[in-house]
Amino acid sequence: MYVIPKPQKMDVYDKKISVKSLKINADNSEILKFAKGSGETPVNFVLDTKMKAEEYKINASEKRIEIQYADLEAAYRAFTTLKQIISQAENDEINCFLIEDYPSLKNRGYMLDISRGKIPKLSYLKNLVDILSDLKYNQLQLYMDSFVFEYKNFPEYCRDTEPLTKAEIKELSDYCKERFIELVPNQNGFGHMAAWTQKKEISHLAITDKDGKPSATLNPFLTESVELIDKIYDGFFDAFSSDKVNIGMDEPFELGLNETKEACEKYGVGKVYTDYLNKICELISKKYNKTPMFWDDIVFKHPEQLANIPKNVIVMEWGYETEQHFDRNCQRLHDKGMRFYVCSGTSMWGSFTGRTNNAILNMIMAAETGNYYGAEGFLLTEWGDGGHPQFPATSYFSLVLGGAVSWNCGDHNHEVSYNERGQLIDDCKKYLDKFIFKTENDISLADIASRMGKYYLLEDCLHFNGTELNYYLNRREELTPRKIKAFKQVLSYMNGIKEELSEAKADKNMLRELNVNCDMVILFAKILTQGTAGLQTEADKLISEYEALWKMKNHIAGMNIFTDQIKNLKW
Repeated sequence: MYVIPKPQKMDVYDKKISVKSLKINADNSEILKFAKGSGETPVNFVLDTKMKAEEYKINASEKRIEIQYADLEAAYRAFTTLKQIISQAENDEINCFLIEDYPSLKNRGYMLDISRGKIPKLSYLKNLVDILSDLKYNQLQLYMDSFVFEYKNFPEYCRDTEPLTKAEIKELSDYCKERFIELVPNQNGFGHMAAWTQKKEISHLAITDKDGKPSATLNPFLTESVELIDKIYDGFFDAFSSDKVNIGMDEPFELGLNETKEACEKYGVGKVYTDYLNKICELISKKYNKTPMFWDDIVFKHPEQLANIPKNVIVMEWGYETEQHFDRNCQRLHDKGMRFYVCSGTSMWGSFTGRTNNAILNMIMAAETGNYYGAEGFLLTEWGDGGHPQFPATSYFSLVLGGAVSWNCGDHNHEVSYNERGQLIDDCKKYLDKFIFKTENDISLADIASRMGKYYLLEDCLHFNGTELNYYLNRREELTPRKIKAFKQVLSYMNGIKEELSEAKADKNMLRELNVNCDMVILFAKILTQGTAGLQTEADKLISEYEALWKMKNHIAGMNIFTDQIKNLKW
């Protein structure tokens, strides 16, 4: 018997209990909305006010199942666990067991980038919420920095982008609430604003780039910059019921250039940054009555500015490599009494099939360190660089593991954790095969998917925030014999993965998604080692399947961002 996320304590006994049909008895009628059953085996829900938030206890004896719960959300988490265990029944029986469980971290979130290509359909987002709920996530963020929402004050910008509507976001928010997930708005407001600053009537608000054109970063000294952000927020927040908002504020790369050069040299980039941060946070707090969250990359480049961060904000300590200094930064935030999340990544972007080992270590270190230093939450991010070519099936392993390590963080700095992590990864694969991939034979599709994300280990060297194959694909650099040899190893490895995929039996569309991402690596490895000659037919076939799969779950807008990269290669 396995449970993902792993409970804090679980004892399994030899005796059995029938779970052929359940009879739900609850002291709160709200429980009957998600826990249904009028059969034989009693399942008794009993409130225990001494328990902490989301805490529950399940005692399955030979005759009945008793569930003690702290609050309605805890009852929901308990029933989620029970359903997972019952699904593993043999001959309608399960082993008796005792589970005592609660989350290590209060907030456990997943962030999906919907601004760099994929704008998901509402139907897919609801399916995603169901998956998140089963994995005990309680927060979802949809990252926005372009025209992917029908902004009330900018209707002309959204006519051709097929944005999510206000009604859809409201419907999604309600759907999340029913599953005890908070849909948190996520809207950038400093860097990464290229979609906005390219508009003629807004371009004057941008810092001028080195090439003399408007950059993607707003000029923090202009009152109009704050007014623009206010106009974006106006009507946007109405679609969400959350009391938080992620305001981004990361990577204002052009801060210090041209219009901002003199002030940044006089006062320092960090001071200029935090002054603007304070303006946006004040707007969020006073006008919209929400708690701001922001990415902390600039602050930790100028750590003396930690003292100038508003006290009511949540610092998002992020980093997506195994080398991220979670320990150092979390300790600083803890020592200053600041609110913070730890934010890791799926390691999917810039790779096509992921960087599995990097993702595992990055997530585990973020969760364990965050829990050790008192983080309020954990956020697993899925970015869409390069047109968001990775399909969901390729990312689900990271999604499952992220849910597992944020609910039960493990013992930070304890040698026993190494063995526990190995078992956890195996159990995550079992979960993925059974509940998401719907694997039908003895070949673990989850194991194949995780190994698809290991081709980067065969490359000439590790590459920051992606793989070498992705890096060199669109660059006209002559490859060294050593790199060509490495890409040939990648090609051989992925051809072997392709053969394994042909033998797997699982959900048809999951297999198609994994196959097309595998095919990307194979095609690009061929191009880098052999050139494009003779590969046009293979590329056209890949594009056709890619577009068919894209349309199933996403709006068509943005589909061409990645396919144009292939079409623009010299054939």
